Amino acid sequence: PEMSNYQLDLLQALVNQRIHLIFHVSLLRPFYESDDTLFPDQTQPEPYDFGLDDEHKWFVNKIIGHHHLNNGQLEFKVHWSLRDTTWEPASNYADLSALDQYLELYGVQDICFLRRCSYPFKKG
Repeated sequence: PEMSNYQLDLLQALVNQRIHLIFHVSLLRPFYESDDTLFPDQTQPEPYDFGLDDEHKWFVNKIIGHHHLNNGQLEFKVHWSLRDTTWEPASNYADLSALDQYLELYGVQDICFLRRCSYPFKKG
């Protein structure tokens, strides 16, 4: 191709989140509309409130893991809408549907029933 970078026509919501408009061709993939009959429960994720204004909200895609620190604190591994994955304290997630879905996968109703596991290595 003539150029290795392309400027995309992004949704205003993404522009408001200061997502860059220009991407290298290696980062681009074709878009395929989601089939609601095959994937009926795909809804807009709930925003996580960091105390920021509405223009800078992040969304939790899902919770993908948990562990207990040496001090007993429970942390969840969270996959964010902007593709970041971070470990976050459980106290931040009391009212998220992503937490309800995670607990359902483990067959428990409350975080206190999650299996205690810890990682001796540096989290990341």
